[in-house]
Amino acid sequence: MDTTMTLYTFAASQSSEKVRWLLDAAGLRYHEVRLTPFLHLPQNRRISGGFAPSVPILEVDGETLQDSTRILEWLEVHRAPFELIPADAPERAAVMQAEARFDMAGPHVVRLMYATLLEQPELVRRLWTQDAKPLHAGLLTVGFPVLKRIFSRGLGITPAALHYSERLVERALRELDRAAEQGRRYLVGDRLSAADVTAAARFAPLICPDEHPVFSQPEYRDALAPLTSKWEARPAFDWVRAQYHRHRRVHLVRSRQPRAAGAGTTLSRARLRVV
Repeated sequence: MDTTMTLYTFAASQSSEKVRWLLDAAGLRYHEVRLTPFLHLPQNRRISGGFAPSVPILEVDGETLQDSTRILEWLEVHRAPFELIPADAPERAAVMQAEARFDMAGPHVVRLMYATLLEQPELVRRLWTQDAKPLHAGLLTVGFPVLKRIFSRGLGITPAALHYSERLVERALRELDRAAEQGRRYLVGDRLSAADVTAAARFAPLICPDEHPVFSQPEYRDALAPLTSKWEARPAFDWVRAQYHRHRRVHLVRSRQPRAAGAGTTLSRARLRVV
């Protein structure tokens, strides 16, 4: 079946990037709809029929799927053969176990990322509004001080939580370090799998690969440097960048957003176009 899917995402979402990559790597056609954080909640309710705030959401074959792992498992069944999950039972188990481990690291990457980014609130505001319609961008800008406090509280950004997150991120990085040091291109087997896509997508906010439409931007990289500089020389960083370079065969298409007189630098709009 070659039904075009609709994928609802955020530009700067690890889970959105994971599912985009899975669909691209499988050669499945989809239409991406970028939502605006916080202002997406009414649309999420309309799409999913519930109040769950998370993205991505995939609409396909009359179904609405939320949660990147659930989407992955649906694709395995309904778009078989789905080559990013091996048919061999032991390899499949190893891939799904690795996928789960790196999914668990994802929220801790986000906590560390925003603990650093929120020191530059103007950058965060632009990050959240880069795909917004003018009215939505204006509403989010007005409400940003309150939303920033709610968001920070929701992430649990405290010294103890940041210490815990850094330990878990270090543990996941060590797994990628070992793969790189052993000369393994892939975490399981000898070809790209959902494990590799998940690991690379989850760490993209820290590693800032050239092929990512948001995290490659110079303003973003500069803002993350105080956090990531201590990890830059790790083999894990090279491993993730190599996955992006080999397997995100895309053109990065950018266009500058309009800027009001006297406003600061804006993030560019960016899209990944598969080639």
